[in-house]
Amino acid sequence: MNTVRLSASGISTYSQCQRKFYYRHIEKLPEKPTPQKVRGSIVHRVLDEFFNVADLANVPKDKHWHEIWKGFKGIMNTLLEAEWSLIGDEYPNCFKDETQNQEFLDDTKEILDFYSAKLAFSLFSKLKEIKNPRWFAEDLKRFFYPKDREYKLELLEQNMIGFVDKTMSLIGGGIAIVDYKTSKTTLPHFISKEDLKQCKVYAYLWTAIFGETPKHISVFYLRDGESVYYPITQKDLEEIKNDVEEIRAKEINKENFPKNITRLCDYCDYWNLCFKNREDYEKQLADNK
Repeated sequence: MNTVRLSASGISTYSQCQRKFYYRHIEKLPEKPTPQKVRGSIVHRVLDEFFNVADLANVPKDKHWHEIWKGFKGIMNTLLEAEWSLIGDEYPNCFKDETQNQEFLDDTKEILDFYSAKLAFSLFSKLKEIKNPRWFAEDLKRFFYPKDREYKLELLEQNMIGFVDKTMSLIGGGIAIVDYKTSKTTLPHFISKEDLKQCKVYAYLWTAIFGETPKHISVFYLRDGESVYYPITQKDLEEIKNDVEEIRAKEINKENFPKNITRLCDYCDYWNLCFKNREDYEKQLADNK
C-alpha cells in the first residue's frame, strides 16, 4: 500500500486522468498559474472574508434590497481590489499583458456583483418573513451565515485532506457542504462528474471524522448563480472508499497510472510529457478511440 497524500481535488483528478494525477500529486510537477486558477483562488478568499466584514444582522428591515446590494457590492469590490493587487507578488506573469489583467478583473467584479445581488435579495425577502424578534438572530444565522468557512478536513491515518468552502446547518438537524465554482453549469441543474467526485470526497472525509454523513452537497456556480444539490448516500461513500483503495494498491510507477487521452489534453500543463509532438498526440488519440 502506498502512502501518497490524497486530497479531494487529487481524487477528482485521478478520475479524469491517472497520468495527470501521477505528475501533479506524486511527482508534484509545477503547473502554470493560469488566469482562471488565480481568479478562482481570489474569489474564494473574497467570499470567505466577506462574512467577516458584512454585518448582516444589523441590516435595517426597511431598507430596499437595491440599497443592501450596493452595500454588499462595495464590500466585495474593496476586498477584491486588495486581493487583486497582490497578484504580481503571488503569481508573477500570470497575465500575458495589462489588457488581459483588466479584462479578468472586470469579469470577476461582475461575478461578485451578481452574487451580491442574489444575496441581498434573499436577505431582503427573509427580513420581511421573520416576524418574531426572538428567532431573528437564529434564523439569520441558519439561512445566511456559514457554519464553517474554508474548513480543513484531515484524516491523518489515511493521509487524506480536503478544504470545504462552506458548511451550513440545516433546519431539522444535519449539515450541508457547499462548494463554490467560478464557472457556470455546463447544463441546467447539473453537476459535472469532476465537481461531483470532489464533493463526494468531502462527504467521505466529514463522515469519517465526525461520524455523521452530510445530508447533501451543494455546488454553487457563481457565474450563473445556480446551486445544484446532490443528496449523499452510502453508495457515494463506498465509491470514494473504493477509489482510495484502488489508488493505495498501486505501486508508485508512472506506467501504473495510464493516460486518458482526449481533446482535453490540449489544455493540460503536462502535454509535452505525454506526447512527442502533435502528430504523436493525434495518433495516440485515434488509437484510444
